[in-house]
Amino acid sequence: MNIINIEKSPLSNRRYRIYLLNGKHYDIGLNECKYYIDHGDKKLRELHYGLFNKYTKHICSQLISGRILYETFILNGCTTDIIKNVNFYNNEILRRF
Repeated sequence: MNIINIEKSPLSNRRYRIYLLNGKHYDIGLNECKYYIDHGDKKLRELHYGLFNKYTKHICSQLISGRILYETFILNGCTTDIIKNVNFYNNEILRRF
């Protein structure tokens, strides 16, 4: 499902709220965690991906909508620019499925 907006989360322990085309929203990113958009270290991002369990890999490979999917593609995406990561998700990832 396409992401149509991203803003600061109103929840005290989450960083962002994303809104989807279907009207749903998800609060993603823990405030105390560092993501690729924060540190820009590709080695750390790859280590993070290496920690994925079978369930997380399944969610991401099947694009099952939820917090884990959006944190993976938006906060630990291919760039350190969150807007570019949203656009990449909407235009490249969703187009493949």
